[in-house]
Parts: sequence; C-alpha cells; structure tokens
Amino acid sequence: MGRVSITADTWSDQSSNSYLAVTAHWVAAVEGTSALQLKSALIAFHRLRQGHTGKELAKTMMYLLDRAGITLNVRQRHSSGHRWTLITLQGWAFYS
Repeated sequence: MGRVSITADTWSDQSSNSYLAVTAHWVAAVEGTSALQLKSALIAFHRLRQGHTGKELAKTMMYLLDRAGITLNVRQRHSSGHRWTLITLQGWAFYS
C-alpha cells in the first residue's frame, strides 16, 4: 500500500483520430476489516494531435500528470546506454 501504478494506452478510432487514456491503480485497505481492495481511477482521456513518437508521448504524459496535480519531480537516469525517466508522484488520495 502507499504506491500507485500508472498505466496508459493509445488507440485510433475509425476516422484515424488518436487518443490516450491514463489510469492509476493502487491497493487500499477496506475500512473496518483486514481486507485489501484494488482501486483504479481514470486520470486523463486525451485526443492526441501530435505524432506518436516516444518524445511526443512523454511530453503529453507529463502535461496530463501535471494537469492532474500528481507530479512532484522528474529525473532522467542513464544506465547501459538506456535513458530512464523517473516520475515521483505526490501524496495523491484516490476515492471511488
């Protein structure tokens, strides 16, 4: 508990309009019990008007996460020739 996973998916409709959905998933304690429950929330549903390059998708993701108010900082790390981007999330309360 206390950690949030972010997932994203892109697709196009029949008119070739592209979209990006961003969701958050976490485990929460069920009040009054010892049970845990998987929770999910839609953070953003966004029409993509730019290209689908990694750079454009990363830029759009950062914009959407910033708009949702959940990014604290972003750091890039390099390891064995690969560049990783680490996004640290603020304490964000999810309710369903």
